[in-house]
Amino acid sequence: MDIRYAFRMLAKNPGFTAAAVACLALGIGATTAIFSVVYAVLLRPLPYSQPARLVRIFTEFPTFPNGGLRHFWVSPPEFLDLKRDLFSFEMVEAWANTGVNLAGAAEPVRATASYVSGGMLPMLGVAPILGRPLSPEDDRPGASLTAVLSYSLWQRAFGGEPDTVGRDIRLNGNPCHVIGVMPPGFAFPPGELDPPELWLPLQIDPNRPGGRGSHFLSLLGRLRAGMSQAQAQGEINRYVKHKGETTAQSQHPFDPKIHPVVLAGFQDEVVRTVRRAMLVLLGAVVFVLLIACVNVANLLLARSEARRKEIAVRAAIGAGLGRLLRQFVIEGILLSLAGAGFGVLLAFGGLRLLAATNAGSIPRAAEIAIDWQVLLFTLAVSMATGMAFGLAPVLHIKPSTLHDTLKAAAGRTTGAVGANRFRSVLVTAELSLALILLIGSGLMVKAFWKLQEVNAGFDPNHLLTMRLSLPTTAYRDAAAFGGFYQSLLARLNVLPGVVSASLANGLPPSRPINANDTAIENFVPVPNGPIQNIDYWNNVGARYFETMGARLLEGRLLNEGDGAQSTPVVVINQTMAKIYWPHESALGHRVRLDSPPDPWRMIVGVVADIKNAGIDRPTGTELYIPAAQVPVRTAYLVIRTQGDPMAIAGAVRGEIRSLDRALPISQLRSMEDVMSSARSRPRFLTLLLTLFSSVSLLLAALGIYGVISYSVAQRTSEIGIRMALGAQSLDVLRLVGITGLRLALAGILIGAVGALFLTRTLSGLLFGVSSIDAATFLGMAAMLFAVTLLACYIPARRASRVDPLIALRYE
Repeated sequence: MDIRYAFRMLAKNPGFTAAAVACLALGIGATTAIFSVVYAVLLRPLPYSQPARLVRIFTEFPTFPNGGLRHFWVSPPEFLDLKRDLFSFEMVEAWANTGVNLAGAAEPVRATASYVSGGMLPMLGVAPILGRPLSPEDDRPGASLTAVLSYSLWQRAFGGEPDTVGRDIRLNGNPCHVIGVMPPGFAFPPGELDPPELWLPLQIDPNRPGGRGSHFLSLLGRLRAGMSQAQAQGEINRYVKHKGETTAQSQHPFDPKIHPVVLAGFQDEVVRTVRRAMLVLLGAVVFVLLIACVNVANLLLARSEARRKEIAVRAAIGAGLGRLLRQFVIEGILLSLAGAGFGVLLAFGGLRLLAATNAGSIPRAAEIAIDWQVLLFTLAVSMATGMAFGLAPVLHIKPSTLHDTLKAAAGRTTGAVGANRFRSVLVTAELSLALILLIGSGLMVKAFWKLQEVNAGFDPNHLLTMRLSLPTTAYRDAAAFGGFYQSLLARLNVLPGVVSASLANGLPPSRPINANDTAIENFVPVPNGPIQNIDYWNNVGARYFETMGARLLEGRLLNEGDGAQSTPVVVINQTMAKIYWPHESALGHRVRLDSPPDPWRMIVGVVADIKNAGIDRPTGTELYIPAAQVPVRTAYLVIRTQGDPMAIAGAVRGEIRSLDRALPISQLRSMEDVMSSARSRPRFLTLLLTLFSSVSLLLAALGIYGVISYSVAQRTSEIGIRMALGAQSLDVLRLVGITGLRLALAGILIGAVGALFLTRTLSGLLFGVSSIDAATFLGMAAMLFAVTLLACYIPARRASRVDPLIALRYE
């Protein structure tokens, strides 16, 4: 009966019902969409067998400059030692990602591959849908090369043909046997921006594992049953200490101070870089939901005032307070469920918006969906909010006031003082919440604007990029692949529409660190000073700096004269020059890339910094080596054009095909797209915070408009009398506006204090902006104050036009 009555009352007031459902749909829809993201990224367990027991294993170099190298890779000999010696782990496996050229499909394909040790795929516990996974037998040195394909690569390159398993293909020109296909959605390692599409055996030879200083492997271990991560870390600490005390420093041993080993939960590590941003978004959307609920509570309060006689009559004929509470709660839940229904539809659209804003920069973005857990969360939120604001209208009702209501003259309704105060408190709360969101989004917008203004050190306009990797079978030595790139650049530089073309093995503005040991002539180490290690080596072609639009600071640039038979030279960036030669010119000094017989190379130029560690990160030291002197097999082409860079992509592709028809091209993009991708994560967070703060501002404006409008309606008689006694329109505007301005000032004051504390959570997400930036605080407060003035002005202006005779006659 209560449910039927609630439906009738909601249908009787369609305007009220539509407004309440719209507010709730906005709040619940936004909350559902963001919870879908947070659940998929942070909360849902990784889709592997017993994922809680999977732990990442890292080495570190804490004494390196700029805070050291944290969560660093492991060398093959170190991997073999840890795999053999650690008792805390059932298994310790390794992987390394790289690109491969795949032939044997319809056309050559460039794909990202993950070279994994033999126990990796069995340890994850995910069975292929076809064939078998890689095994330790496949990982034996000298074993025939085998591959397991991802579902997407199987579909893309082989058309999903079942007989793909058992087929022979060629990887980088070498024969390879396909043994399995993983199920749809399988990803390892998870959270990669460029996820691997096939898995190959690592095949480390224990007798010749390579140097201990060659760090490129990522390690994953499975803890033994009953063993905690803390216990495993304790064992590793003892192991590292023992190795540091018993191994000569020349052998690059583990050491507690200079080369420790640390653990991190696998899932924690996957989402480490986005955890704070996700929690900020979740907190912001909770604010939006609270503001929406406050608005609905205010609507219900206003409506309950109009229903005071109804409530009084029902109480007089026997309805207790519990009975009245139940009726209002049921109405609130029905409204909330209706809002949830529309909110889920909004959430579906919101997730499409996330995809359109390049949410792929978020780890595990492919797993974001509205599933039964998310729908269960939505239902729980709906029920909770419905009960919460459903109670609001009757909290101020006292049994002693119901008798007075029955005695009141018919047609005359006046609001209870307690209800008015309660509505004012609610509006103040939503204004303060809205201001906190506005300030947070304002800080993010300002930080993103500063990020846009960062000088990356080159001109990204009219620049085309793509990646090539020459297979070892067709290009066996440096002369072969050096000759290929020389021929290709000669062709590209005469193409119509091309200004200049060059190559580099590292593409700005963001790339993995090299951290290569580099000998510096006459280097004298000092405590806490620089060490002989350079963050980035970049093998570049002639005219690279001219093509990129880089700026020469001192000396000369690399050119066609810096060939294989010429004097070995390098160019360095400004950061390297300042660190190693702060009080003199770097020109004429020499560096050596490797031990003899590698020659000393003279520094002939210093260029302005080109971003290499990320747009929002300080530039690392970088050393530019002529590719003609040290050829590279894998390189990025950079081509400056006269117009739209994508317009010549076909012609460039044709020139590459004319030299090698079997060579795949990957990552063909304009440099503007590369820069946009580098900013995608802060752009994503800024966009959503701005959207949420705009919704909250709109809801807050509607809230204060509703309160002032209701106040005007209640005071119609008073306003009529005042105007009959000589009050002017300006007096009425002042009378009504003061009420709204008091609420606005209270909300702004409380919101500003709250923002001082809560915006500190943004400190790690802001680039070049303080979390207590005064200009942002004042600007957002002024915006909220202006919107509040407008929301107050409309009902105040309507009140100022009241005809005293009509108002008194109505009464």
